[in-house]
Amino acid sequence: MSTNDILKIAREFSTTLRPQDKEFFESSSYGHVLQDVNDVQSQRELTKTMINMKRIHPFLTGMASLEKVFIAINFPQVSNVMACVWGSIRFLLKATNLNDREIDNLLDAYEELGDKILPLDEYTPFFTGARETEICLLHIYRDVSTFHQHLYKLFSLRPSLSQRLYKPTWKALNDTTKFLVASLEKHGQIIKRYGSPLQNSPAGLNIEESQPHITQDWGFVSLKLQEYDSEVAKRQKNFDEEQTSRRESMKTRVLEWISASKETESLHKKFQDTKKCPDSGRWLFRRYSEVTDWMKEDLPPESAIWLHGSRGYDELNQRKNRNDIDPESKVYYFYCQEADADHRTHLGVLKGILYQMVDSNEYLIPYCADKAESGGSTTLAHVEVAQALIEAFFEYNPRQYVVIDGLDECETSEEMRKIATFFMKQVSKCDNDIKAGQLRLLFMSQMIPEIEKDHIMPEEDGRIQLKSTDNAEDIRAYVKARIPEFSLPRGTRGGFNLSGADKDQILSIICSRSEEMFLYAHLAIEYLLQLPTKAMLLMKAKGEMLPKKLEQIYEKLLGAVKDELLQLEEGEMHWNMAKQLLGWLVCAKRHLKWNEMQAILSYAPEKQEVDFDNKMLRQAAEKYLGSLVYILDGGDIRIVHSTARRYVKNQDEEKHLEKVRGGWFAFQDYACSQWHSHVDTVIKTCKTLFCDPQSTQTEYMGSFGSALQDFIDAHRPDLTVDWHSDFARDLPSELKQYSELPFYNNLCLLWNHIYTHQKSAYDIRNTVGITRIEEALLRNRTSLEKFTPDMKVHINDTVADYYGTNLFKCKRVLCKFFYIGYEKKDDREAHNSRHDRPYQCPAQCNLAPLGFSNKKDWERHLRHYHSHLSEGPSVFEALRSRPGQNGFQCSLCGKEFTRKITQQGHERSHFGERPFKCSFEGCTRAFARLSDNQRHWKIHTRRQGR
Repeated sequence: MSTNDILKIAREFSTTLRPQDKEFFESSSYGHVLQDVNDVQSQRELTKTMINMKRIHPFLTGMASLEKVFIAINFPQVSNVMACVWGSIRFLLKATNLNDREIDNLLDAYEELGDKILPLDEYTPFFTGARETEICLLHIYRDVSTFHQHLYKLFSLRPSLSQRLYKPTWKALNDTTKFLVASLEKHGQIIKRYGSPLQNSPAGLNIEESQPHITQDWGFVSLKLQEYDSEVAKRQKNFDEEQTSRRESMKTRVLEWISASKETESLHKKFQDTKKCPDSGRWLFRRYSEVTDWMKEDLPPESAIWLHGSRGYDELNQRKNRNDIDPESKVYYFYCQEADADHRTHLGVLKGILYQMVDSNEYLIPYCADKAESGGSTTLAHVEVAQALIEAFFEYNPRQYVVIDGLDECETSEEMRKIATFFMKQVSKCDNDIKAGQLRLLFMSQMIPEIEKDHIMPEEDGRIQLKSTDNAEDIRAYVKARIPEFSLPRGTRGGFNLSGADKDQILSIICSRSEEMFLYAHLAIEYLLQLPTKAMLLMKAKGEMLPKKLEQIYEKLLGAVKDELLQLEEGEMHWNMAKQLLGWLVCAKRHLKWNEMQAILSYAPEKQEVDFDNKMLRQAAEKYLGSLVYILDGGDIRIVHSTARRYVKNQDEEKHLEKVRGGWFAFQDYACSQWHSHVDTVIKTCKTLFCDPQSTQTEYMGSFGSALQDFIDAHRPDLTVDWHSDFARDLPSELKQYSELPFYNNLCLLWNHIYTHQKSAYDIRNTVGITRIEEALLRNRTSLEKFTPDMKVHINDTVADYYGTNLFKCKRVLCKFFYIGYEKKDDREAHNSRHDRPYQCPAQCNLAPLGFSNKKDWERHLRHYHSHLSEGPSVFEALRSRPGQNGFQCSLCGKEFTRKITQQGHERSHFGERPFKCSFEGCTRAFARLSDNQRHWKIHTRRQGR
């Protein structure tokens, strides 16, 4: 039995070898090992990096004696079995020789193991005396093989990955090495205890010369060896359990450190639960060979593909139909969601993918734990660290699939760009440097123009535009599977009591209206199921009565909730609760749980208390929110889809547009840009208004103090807390004169903020100064830009009457176009591009307030106007013309010109504008003056004439 077990261990070890290593291992022998040891010594002697190689000698001696015993007991395939040992030693010496720390640690480990291995050939009579003694050889060989398997796995990785994993992996192997050392010692004790009476002297190893007069009670020895075998199995089991416990503990710490959203798996489960038809999505493989090849082929034509369609496309069924993927491969998926802060950022996606990697792959956990412990923070907060860990998993796993669904729902286009860039870069790295197809990436989203133009996403064959008719059969199967729900008991035992023709009619109308969207089909069924009578159901299922668009479905579903709640006693109160809950779901910065929403309703702001007992809702969430929400495991409440969230928000947007039409924001440009100036005026000139005993100070003091308090309360998070250095010793006298007034502290706080803002850099002074006010300004302007100046807003009044004709304005408060604006959006954007010029004058002079678009113009400006800041040679001062000779003056620097066209070209040079582009094919030059462009063109014509 032991013989077969040893052969089995050797075969299992051979199966873990890389193809390029098999021949090397199979041909290895003890002689090869000795030669390699000598080669290492010779090489290190030449490079003057000698190391104590004698540490490996006890291990080599022990393995050589094991091989002799195998031969003595006529063990079959000795060379093959021992080749696993000799090949491992040779491989590890070669792999670690280039790194002093690695080979030093290896020799230390070999020394520890070798010291516990007896000279087994001295106990040859013991091993030849009974077959049961081979159990000792089995355990010795297994321990040595275990040690070599762990190290081979580490050093057979790509060198770059092996170096990264070495330190934490070797540290994690310490416990295993100590266990193996102790285990080898136990084996030696058993062999000594029962083999010593038969032990050969080191000088006489011939079996025939052993002491024939010594007898052994083999029955007793056999019984003890069975007990020993059981003890070995028990120790191994205990150690494995301890290792499992340690790994689980380390894994838990790493997962807590990653702190990824726990809802990816909940979402997946939710989508799987709603999957009524097991064969849905198969059309994707039948119609698009690119997807089939991506999943099945060892070398796929495209390792990254991009499926794109409209929002809601197969939203409930398509999401996770990937069971055809090789079960041995790793699959990581992530659902981007614009309503969830953990599911819409680059770091959120990385953490979600990394969490699944750690959860499904134990080997790299020590590496992750090392990063967590050395990171200095309790949670993973740096993109670079997450990327480094993910790269290691990509390099380690032989094949993996990454599916990122809903990329277009990320927070900003920049976040989308970062996500796409990183993962596409990893695909290219694996394809070019490791193995084509090792990493396979799938994006699912709408078209994303913002990043499509950057050519980041998969191109050509890797891009698949899903057709609106692709999933028609799936939608039909899904609706058909849900039709029986209309017959479930409701107010009556038979539900709606529909005939076959009625069911066919419902099936037909929903499928025809759904087009390519599962989401519409799902919501339409939910809407029809809420209808109170069969007559209303059949009426909606005919003709034009069923809503055509998602927005109309949402309106109907929300209306159904409203109608149902209003029918209750005190229905208006119930409806107000529902609106409050829905508002929080839409506006919350993360998904809320039902108990948290209960707390909202239980809070009494006027009393500043929470009364759960009396005010919490005793009905389920669905009663107040209907089919617009669903609840995940754990109590998280989700809006059914991002389009539903957008619909609810649009209701508020419509109210906002109504305020625009009413002229509410006509004064905002002045108020937002000059508010701080008026506070300054109050402080400097209104002392008598508040402090003169003869004035009606009480009225003004109360009104101003109340308004100031409201302003502070609304914008306190945006106000500067630290005092400006100019106020370190004392406050200005203008401010101190109000020290006796009740609003003095608020006035000091606001003045410090204004003063700090006005003393800041130009870019900061160019903002409103209060974040919330600036955000409101931009929102109001965005709404206003949806109108045209001649549009009537109230009887005969037009937008121009309330807001003027220029609706597109600069957002920088120090720019005159902040309030002047432009008629066209393109003109405003062209103006903004000037503000965004990368080369700014370091002196912040008025000659170039907008900076320069290129370095050449910036350097020219420095040479002419700020020579002390320029690194180039100084220039000769231009000869001045006589006074009054020139008639056209530059509005920026005052320089005069005799011709207007020259003056215009000069002003363009201030801003680096080059409107005159060379029209010659292939030439990209541009000039500030037409004459310069014409002179340049002559160069091309002369070259052509040669």
